[in-house]
Amino acid sequence: ADVDRVTAAARTVLGAPAFAEAFDRGGRESAEDAVREARALLEHLVPPAT
Repeated sequence: ADVDRVTAAARTVLGAPAFAEAFDRGGRESAEDAVREARALLEHLVPPAT
């Protein structure tokens, strides 16, 4: 499944300890906080459309 593929890729990029910490922190966040954090990250990763 896509979720498994993306999860494995994130674990590889971050490393197992950092992934575990981020995953645990994410499980404690509200959905609104998680969306806000994801949008903030995307602003730095994706150039604005022209």
